[in-house]
Amino acid sequence: MPDVLLFGATGYTGRLTAEVLAELGVDFAIAGRNRTKLDVLAATIGGPDVRIVSADDIEALTQALTDVKVLITCVGPFVELGDAAAEAAVRARVHYIDSSGESIFIRRLIDNYDARAREAGIAMAPALGFDEVVADTAGTLATDGMEEPDLVLTYALPRYGSAGTVESSLAIIAAPARFISDGAPRRVEPGELARWAPMPAPLGPRMGISMALGETQLAPLHLSPKNFGTYVTVARGMRTALRASAPLLRAVSRNDELRGALRSLVDRRGDGPAESQRERARFTILAEARSGRWWRNVSLQGADVYGLTAHTLTAGAKRFLEAGFDERGVIAPVQALGSDDAQKVLIDRGVTIKTYGPREGD
Repeated sequence: MPDVLLFGATGYTGRLTAEVLAELGVDFAIAGRNRTKLDVLAATIGGPDVRIVSADDIEALTQALTDVKVLITCVGPFVELGDAAAEAAVRARVHYIDSSGESIFIRRLIDNYDARAREAGIAMAPALGFDEVVADTAGTLATDGMEEPDLVLTYALPRYGSAGTVESSLAIIAAPARFISDGAPRRVEPGELARWAPMPAPLGPRMGISMALGETQLAPLHLSPKNFGTYVTVARGMRTALRASAPLLRAVSRNDELRGALRSLVDRRGDGPAESQRERARFTILAEARSGRWWRNVSLQGADVYGLTAHTLTAGAKRFLEAGFDERGVIAPVQALGSDDAQKVLIDRGVTIKTYGPREGD
C-alpha cells in the first residue's frame, strides 16, 4: 500500500512533485481525472498506482485515501477547487499537504478544519511550497528570541508562472489582506499601503505594496507578532494601477463566466515555464523584525520556484510519515517541516540565507 497520494499529479507542479517523490524513494500513488495523462506520467516515474478522482468528488477522494497516510494536493485554484481535498483528508483521517498560496483559502482551512483536524488526529499544512516555506523560514529566523516583535515580509518574485499559478494569482491580487496592527487583525486592501524595503544586493532598496499573501494567515499560527504585514515589490506606478483595478479583479474572481474566459486565455499560454526559464528567474524574500531596541533582518534568495516547491512538498510528506511526528491541526510551513529541516531543504536547493543585525557593541 502506498504511503502518499499525490492529487493533481498531471498539472505542472504535480508532475514535478511526482518526479521528486519517485527520485527520493517515497511509496506513493497518483490521482487525477484524466486516465490517459496519469498513465503516461506513471510510465515515466516507475509505475505508481493510478487512481481516478475529480476535484469535486469528495466521496471518491475519501475512498482513494483509505490506504494512505498523507495526501498532497496540487489541485488549484484552491479558492475554487481546494475544499474537497481538505474535507476528504479529514474524513479519511490522513495528513494533508497542499501547494496553495491564496490567503482566503488558508483562512478557510483554519476556520473550518483546524478543530476537526485535531479531533481526527491529523496535521494540515497548506502552502507548503514556494513562496510560503521561504517566507515562513525568513520570519522564524528573524524573530527568533524576540517578544511580540514587529515583522514585515517583502517579496521580490519572478514575473512568470504556470497556467495554474496565473489563475490562482487572481485570487491573491484581488483579496484584502489580514495584517496585524498592535496585536489585532487589520483589513488592508491590495496596494493600500506602501513602504521602501532594504532589499539585499543585487536588488537594493525597492518599493513594496501591501498584498494578501498566505503568510499573513500562517505566521500567526506559531509566531506572535505585535505588528505584521506582507508586501510585494513593484515597478513605479504599479501601486496606483493595482488600487484602481482591484474592484475589477475581485469581480472577475467571483464570476464563473469571467473566470472561465480567463482560464481559456491562460491555457493558450502553455502549461508552464521551461526548466531553463525556471533556473534563470530568481526570487528574494526579506524579513525585517524589530523588538524594542533589537532588530534583525533575514534574506533568502534563490531560483526555480517550481522545483523548490516539489522538494518542499516531498519533504513535508516524508516528515509526516516519521514515527515521532505529532503536530495536529492546521500548521505553518516551519511547524510542518521543522526549522532545521526547512533550512536544509532550501539550502540543498541553492537558496542562500543571510542575516543582518547590529554588530557587537552597537
